[in-house]
Amino acid sequence: MVTAEPITIRPVKRTIDAVGTLNGFEEIVVSAKAEGRILRILHDVSDRVSPGELLVEMDPTDLQLAVEQAKSNVQVELSKLGLSEPADIYFDLARVPTVILAREKRELAKLKMERIQNLAAREATTHEAVDNAESEFRMATAEFENQMLMAKSGLAMIEARQAALAIARQQLADTSIRTPTPQRASPDNMEAAPYVVTKRSIAEGSFVRVGDELCRLVIDGTLKLRVAVPERHSTEILVGQPVDVFTAATTTPCKGVVTVIHPSVDTGTRTFQVEIQVANDSPALRPGSFAKAVIEVREDPEARTVPLSAMVRYAGVIKLFLIENGRATEVQFTPGIQTSEWVEIAGPVLPRDCQVVTSGQFNLATGTLVTIRETGPKGDAAATAEAGKPHHEKTSAPQHQ
Repeated sequence: MVTAEPITIRPVKRTIDAVGTLNGFEEIVVSAKAEGRILRILHDVSDRVSPGELLVEMDPTDLQLAVEQAKSNVQVELSKLGLSEPADIYFDLARVPTVILAREKRELAKLKMERIQNLAAREATTHEAVDNAESEFRMATAEFENQMLMAKSGLAMIEARQAALAIARQQLADTSIRTPTPQRASPDNMEAAPYVVTKRSIAEGSFVRVGDELCRLVIDGTLKLRVAVPERHSTEILVGQPVDVFTAATTTPCKGVVTVIHPSVDTGTRTFQVEIQVANDSPALRPGSFAKAVIEVREDPEARTVPLSAMVRYAGVIKLFLIENGRATEVQFTPGIQTSEWVEIAGPVLPRDCQVVTSGQFNLATGTLVTIRETGPKGDAAATAEAGKPHHEKTSAPQHQ
């Protein structure tokens, strides 16, 4: 006597398991842009800060003096050209006093030369006087051109001094270190203070140089989970697929979505990277935490399953027995998803209306006559209710942090 049940058709969600490390949506290293001594630290580790908020103040004394010196250098160059303020691009160089003086001397030398040439035409002067007048005119012309070049050079020097002043002012402004303004905002959970301070590398009174690390900030309203998935699943993972994320600190899964699939496969591990964005609604989710991702790749609405008791393992062979025309038929099969109550038949494909032996099969062989013992209606009702629930098939990926 044996018991038997029909194959059950039930929906099964196909999933892929992978593990990785949670990272902030953006992780920023704040470094010094100016050299100096730390005057004040306004925020410490775990503080939440908004974009543009003051983090650190450096002693500005030296750079304030540098700004004043740069201003004086600009005024020196302006005074050389007789200006009180920097000129615009349409400034007329002929208005510069030295150029005006040179131009007047040239005009005077020209008039003198013309008078002497007129006298020479009437033979009322000597050739030496003509030569001297012409020479004086050429010298005055060369002086005028030289003064024009000097004026252009003076304007260029003013621009250089102005640039030096702008650099000094920027360095002075850089003594106040503020949080950056993110240009690529986190898609979810953006609050007034999206940054959290995760590390402080300085103390008040310490001296820092350009490029030294001051602190680290993380946007943790949305986290990124990077996992390694075996290359055999490269055609199954798609952008936009839903993901359940588990951590050691959470009892319920957090919802995520696949956002980035790396185009190349690591030749050492034969895996490819998948990036998952996770909305950080729970304070238990922290950057740096170890997490497990269950990626839902598709749903199979008609998976064939049998009771777990129908599966027989013997000498490395997994099999079950079908009842055909009152006789047992041994079938070796590949199990798919397995629960505490049933197991999926991944292959071969069995008829939808066949029955499988659920007890007494250890004394059976192919061709053995069988007698089916009736089961109670209660067991049948429970099996029917269970068949209507969707289940998950999980495919594990190598663990890479």
